[in-house]
Amino acid sequence: MAVSGNPISLTEKEKSAGKVRVEWTRSGLVLAGIGGALFAVGMWRVDGVMASMGLAAGVLLAVVRWIGPNNLKGLDVGYRGPRRVEAGKGFEAKVELSNGRSFFDGFWIEFGVRLMEEKDVSGRVTWIGGGGSVSLVRRVSLKNRGLFCAQIGWVRSSFPLGLMSFHRSLKIEAETGVLPLIKVPEEIRFSGFLQDGPPLGGSGQLGGVGEWKGLVEWRGGDSVKKIAWSASLKSEMSGGGLLVRQHEPPGSQAEACVVVFHSYGGDGNLIRPDRFEKSLSLLSGVLGCLQGWGMPVRLFADFRNWEPLEIKNKRQLVGLREELILVERASWTEAHDLLEAFGGVDDGECLVVLSDMPARSWTALIPSMPLPPVIIDIEKYGRSPRRGFLTGKGARP
Repeated sequence: MAVSGNPISLTEKEKSAGKVRVEWTRSGLVLAGIGGALFAVGMWRVDGVMASMGLAAGVLLAVVRWIGPNNLKGLDVGYRGPRRVEAGKGFEAKVELSNGRSFFDGFWIEFGVRLMEEKDVSGRVTWIGGGGSVSLVRRVSLKNRGLFCAQIGWVRSSFPLGLMSFHRSLKIEAETGVLPLIKVPEEIRFSGFLQDGPPLGGSGQLGGVGEWKGLVEWRGGDSVKKIAWSASLKSEMSGGGLLVRQHEPPGSQAEACVVVFHSYGGDGNLIRPDRFEKSLSLLSGVLGCLQGWGMPVRLFADFRNWEPLEIKNKRQLVGLREELILVERASWTEAHDLLEAFGGVDDGECLVVLSDMPARSWTALIPSMPLPPVIIDIEKYGRSPRRGFLTGKGARP
């Protein structure tokens, strides 16, 4: 699937002047404690040298406290990456650190971007000159489906002397959406799309190609896919030509497909979020295959309030995948909803049913049909890491 990249999105100047968080390091706390003790004892014993040492430690900490935040001023973080990625699939993320100051350099800088509040892409630079920039590229993957229109960047430093740690967060306007991973279920992986004629023509469930009749000589217009290569080689060795397979006319063939997605479970099965994410991946695979084979598809899904959706081209398929970024599991599905959806299957259409609930809890509701329905059982696809739905500032409703 083609993806477009986010441009380098540097934080705005007014946002770059955000507050710097200061944290004491262990070395800083030790120095502050020693300095305070020296100053207090020196004043009590009227010992000028001891008091001066304590005061010097305090002055040093004050200087560090002033230099540290200024070391981070003028630093901006940008991010470039795909706007749409698939869950669990790797992609390249580029992070850039730029110094907007003309004359002041930065030292001991750590910088990065936290993508989707899930994964950090970070690096470190010892020195960055005034007006300069550095960048890094990392290959990362995101597990959680969702959409964020802004990411969180950050810069951090313990310069100078490592006595304090300074941290500043930056908002980066860079949209990133995670689509369900495309997984084609075994039930839909038929050999029919390799044959001539209507898509799925060789599927035992979506219509057969008829009985094998024999081999005939290849003629202009015959499909290359029908050539029997082994027999053709023997034929050419004996002075013959190419041979193609010939079948009897097929019996029934699916003219279109109705895909029903639901979350109904009739026997009290536990609801598992990981299965819902897995079923969305299977749904993406089913629709992608059917559309790729040129099969007209009508989708009925409870998370779309059972509103029918026709998918006849790639644009419509991409539009649905965009919807899947933010869909949530329907919790109101009843048996009569399924019966109504199954009743919308016309003659010549094949039914494909998916669910995040085990098939044994709803297959009894499927009526008898001319073409056997394709039932995809989520229990066959094992467990996967939990992929939750993300929400956050900037997420589209």
